[in-house]
Amino acid sequence: MLSVSSIAVALNCIYNGPDFEVHTYVTDSRKVQKGCLFAAIKGERVDGHSFIPALDQAYENIVFLVSEPPEEELRNPCFVVSDVREGLGMIAKAHLEALDAKIIGVTGSVGKTTTKNFILSALNAAIKAAGTAGNMNNELGVPLTALAVSEQDRAAVVEMGMRGLGQITYLTQFVRPDIAVITNIGVAHLELLKSRTNIARAKLELVDALGESGIALLNGDEPLLYGARPDKKCLYFGFSEHNDYRAENIRGTTFDLHYPDGVIAVTLQPEGDHQIMNALAAFGVGHLLGIDPALLKQGLEAFEGDGRRMFTETVGKITVIDDSYNASPDSMAAALKVLAAKSGRRVAVLGDMLELGSFELQGHRQVGALCGELKLDAVVAIGTRAKEIYKALPDEMEKYYVSDRAEALDVLEQAVSAGDTVLFKASNSMNFQQLANSLKERMKNQ
Repeated sequence: MLSVSSIAVALNCIYNGPDFEVHTYVTDSRKVQKGCLFAAIKGERVDGHSFIPALDQAYENIVFLVSEPPEEELRNPCFVVSDVREGLGMIAKAHLEALDAKIIGVTGSVGKTTTKNFILSALNAAIKAAGTAGNMNNELGVPLTALAVSEQDRAAVVEMGMRGLGQITYLTQFVRPDIAVITNIGVAHLELLKSRTNIARAKLELVDALGESGIALLNGDEPLLYGARPDKKCLYFGFSEHNDYRAENIRGTTFDLHYPDGVIAVTLQPEGDHQIMNALAAFGVGHLLGIDPALLKQGLEAFEGDGRRMFTETVGKITVIDDSYNASPDSMAAALKVLAAKSGRRVAVLGDMLELGSFELQGHRQVGALCGELKLDAVVAIGTRAKEIYKALPDEMEKYYVSDRAEALDVLEQAVSAGDTVLFKASNSMNFQQLANSLKERMKNQ
């Protein structure tokens, strides 16, 4: 826990005022309480600086972090910095340096949030560990995650996102990993980065940030990662024989997990080979931290999955798989393979995938072709980009197309019948969760 004076040192500011401990860091004025730091963020609609006069009058022993000097003198300490997010990062760095927690950085094109949560579940069977809330993985979320790590935490799992080169390097100035995990290299962000090689470069910035004792845990089935950093200590996870942590003898959600010291049978709750990959990474992190494999197995098997990531629910006489949080060609393929393994009629409700750049046309067509290869029973394509999915579907397949979500519910009533399993998958901005919920409401009474 930092004091006001130690925050001043972290920010390279001169401070001679009253000293007290700061125990929480917030950007929401409604969450301010005694002993917290309020970071005034300028948003698109709300400027946090506007709340400062009222907060200063209402509370004592709080700290303000601002980019604009206050117009009037405040009762409480106030630090003025050029960039509030960067200031939080500097404080976060000082906070972590005062703790003994091992920092596990997680990035990747697909699956980083689920992998992060798998890691937390595995570790929490043996030690106290903190982690990123939701997907707060940007310039604001990463420092806030770091600042929430307590003195009791033995590890912190920090998800790090990026949209371009240099962004992970920026984050690791403040939150430097002891273990760097990269889940995969996909085609998301091609719009900005132009090639998978550049995406790999951007993700590998996490490995480049490792110190001498740091270890990278990488997807060894990805050629752009395997052997990419010979100057670093790298271990690998995946299905290929050369991986240090690998799955063999896969039987649905049960598999034999081979690791450097032995083998252990694991049965997961979430379905799909992609979930096995996530579990391999999580086991690898725990093993590198010296945790008993039996406890890691317990933690992996306790993990139920994430809200809108392959959340499966039976409503009325249908089963709904809500994987509507986000979408890319890789994550689409993983979800469709899970759907294809279900019994009964299998219906895929698929929408636009964003940020694919020059791969947009090909990516959507690949998804449509895969639906045909998997011999799904029906596909409903929704959105302007998803029209390419529809066009790539086999002529003999039961298929539907609508341009927007507002028209989709009536079409779904035609496409879905009792006994079906229905998958919803699209980029987050398509708001397919609302569509899935609407269908579930209609089916409740049937």
